[in-house]
Amino acid sequence: MAASTSVMNSTDVVIKVGSEIVGKMTSASLSVSMATRDTSTKQSAGWMEVLEGQKSWTLSGEGLVVYNNTGKTTPDEIYTYLSTRAAVAIEFGSETTDETYYAGSGFFTEFYHGCWGRR
Repeated sequence: MAASTSVMNSTDVVIKVGSEIVGKMTSASLSVSMATRDTSTKQSAGWMEVLEGQKSWTLSGEGLVVYNNTGKTTPDEIYTYLSTRAAVAIEFGSETTDETYYAGSGFFTEFYHGCWGRR
């Protein structure tokens, strides 16, 4: 993770699958959490006692993609990743080189496709 020198603008955020930019985000969010595990005993006097547990992260966003973009990841390929349960390498961050970014591996767990436009 690189040091950030300014506020990250979600419209500058890109999501990469492998080395390919999937799309330019119009909104994006990264949520990191840690569960706790119960360690209560009789000596806890009715109070719950906990220790650290497993950590997880979720990345979500909405963005613009191009279907007819030879050599680039398409929405159809994203759907294929989801339907085949394929793990993918993911990067989340700004295209600006000095901005914060996060990297990891994960799975697509939801895919929404909407269309807007004139008839």
